[in-house]
Amino acid sequence: MKESDLSVHCRTEASDPGWQVDTKALTALVAGIVRLMRSELVDIPGVRGAVAVSCYFIAASQMQELNRDHRGRNSVTDMLSFPLGYAAPGTGWVLGDIVICMDAVESKAVRGGNKIEDQLAFSLVHSMLHLVGFDHIRAQDRILMERREEDVFANLGQEHSHDVARRRA
Repeated sequence: MKESDLSVHCRTEASDPGWQVDTKALTALVAGIVRLMRSELVDIPGVRGAVAVSCYFIAASQMQELNRDHRGRNSVTDMLSFPLGYAAPGTGWVLGDIVICMDAVESKAVRGGNKIEDQLAFSLVHSMLHLVGFDHIRAQDRILMERREEDVFANLGQEHSHDVARRRA
């Protein structure tokens, strides 16, 4: 599979009334991340020329509920990743779902002294790595994941838009 042969499908759904999401900008960001993760994708049996990811933007209360139900943590987090891994006709290999809470992304950006668009891009890289099998439970796995996410983020450059998500007026 050549890089130019890789097609990326990104389905977006936004139910958080406080944020406006630019689907085109998000799709470009996800496609840029996927292309930089090509080496991980070619190792997945079944991946051919197309991959798909769904991104759901939800409110903090919903994120807290999902985090509690799926991770046993009764707190809001910026993103949750749900790897799926199956072939879908006309779509390609479905990597999985990413659930995003922009209030938590914004809070994390402020705490870290980062721009919100950089934090969103970095968190998406982290989530995408989870979708292809990375985790950070053991120290050695955490080190590998952190190195890879820093590498992907650094090579992402200015591909991420400043207008992926913004607060509604």
